[in-house]
Amino acid sequence: MHTMKSAIIFVLFLLLIGAAALTRPGEEDFKRFIVAKSTQNDSNILKAGWDQYQAEDFVKKCTFNNRILWTSVQQDGKTIYTGAFSHWFNRDEVAKRVNAAKQDAEAIKDKVGSIKIETGK
Repeated sequence: MHTMKSAIIFVLFLLLIGAAALTRPGEEDFKRFIVAKSTQNDSNILKAGWDQYQAEDFVKKCTFNNRILWTSVQQDGKTIYTGAFSHWFNRDEVAKRVNAAKQDAEAIKDKVGSIKIETGK
């Protein structure tokens, strides 16, 4: 029974690794992502054309490091995006959200720690 569970977990792990490798986004995916992000709120064709040009120029200045399971996008030696499972993650936005969550957790911890439990004596 234990061997069967281990085998199932191993097969699921291999499937997860395979899915990550097969859905790793590449340079063209990043270009489409940046152009779509840059032009999403454009109201006229001239603005959309200019924003598309700037986005494509931005992508040309990036360095792509393709790993087996993810892709890192660097600019000036700093990783700015990571692509995995057909999705792009902005590293600065992720760091801001993690820091905000840490601050919220610390605030809750301080509030909980400041509550004094009265004992009935």
